[in-house]
Amino acid sequence: MTYSGSLGDIVGSNGPQGFYIRSRPSKPAKAPTPKQFEARAKLSMVMRFLKPLKAIIYRGFMGNQSAKTRIAAMNAAASHVLNQAMVGAYPDLRIDPAKVRLSRGTLLGLPQATFRAQGASVDVSWSPALTPFSGHADDEVTVVVYNPQEKTVLAGVALRSAGTLAVDASDEPPGSELLVYACVCDRTGRKFANSQFLGRTVR
Repeated sequence: MTYSGSLGDIVGSNGPQGFYIRSRPSKPAKAPTPKQFEARAKLSMVMRFLKPLKAIIYRGFMGNQSAKTRIAAMNAAASHVLNQAMVGAYPDLRIDPAKVRLSRGTLLGLPQATFRAQGASVDVSWSPALTPFSGHADDEVTVVVYNPQEKTVLAGVALRSAGTLAVDASDEPPGSELLVYACVCDRTGRKFANSQFLGRTVR
């Protein structure tokens, strides 16, 4: 006895080659709503901005108890940008780089951190002074120079006690906008400070 008709997601039919069964065709997906378009646009913009920085973010967020994997670290960084650093209304959206976070934690940051561009060099300086409660002279300071247009990331490393660090940006095209960040971690590489945005300059 053959069966013709449907049962749940299964459809039975008689055809030229006999009886066969197949799955019911899925209904076409509904067109995205304006809110969905906006959410997708924001997420796409955030991931384009953060992807070149992923190695910095993996390290800077995985020291946190709530982000123990690379995926969790990137999700945490993206969530922060979506909630804290998006500016404007769809479709005129942009990211405020001053509110982007590349590392997260309770370690002492860099007091009085500033930078200046001299030719092709980005020179960062800070006070090596410590508090009684957080930070050590041998904490590692990473200065990140990010070119969001070219998607290139330059980095230099020094100890907190050095008080200064220069990053060579000579390979960046003239006229490029560079964003400068500083991240600090302790000697174990497990405890971080919140990253600091030091400013922007044009190469």
